[in-house]
Amino acid sequence: MLKKTTFLLIMSVVMLSSSVFAKGKANIPVRVDSYFTTEDVLLSLIEPKLNKIVKDQYGKEMIINPLKIRDVAAIHKGMAQKGRSNDEGWFQLDMSILVGEPSENPTLDSMILKIDAPNIGGTAPQLVSDEIKDIKVELVKYIKG
Repeated sequence: MLKKTTFLLIMSVVMLSSSVFAKGKANIPVRVDSYFTTEDVLLSLIEPKLNKIVKDQYGKEMIINPLKIRDVAAIHKGMAQKGRSNDEGWFQLDMSILVGEPSENPTLDSMILKIDAPNIGGTAPQLVSDEIKDIKVELVKYIKG
């Protein structure tokens, strides 16, 4: 009887502990080994806006493939004065993209984007939040193929 009780106790502990470990392992994210550039990070942040801009230009959903960021410039407009800030700043992004199905002669388009955020500008107050929000991406110019 003592052997059966000991055996049941050991089996219970093993079964309970294995289910706890199984649940813990399910939450571990899988790392994808690959090479990403700073352009890849930037494009992934503004991808939803790129898709919307191209949809607005063509009137339908299109496959887009960003090819190259040709130029990025920091633009500042206005002057900072003592005690108050009239300084306005943004990043201007000039890029090329392929639009359309790869097998159906996609077009090479160009666009210039204005990327504005609360923390861009010479005298903008430092943000205490670490959230990425209030970033505005606007189309400045779009040139089809």
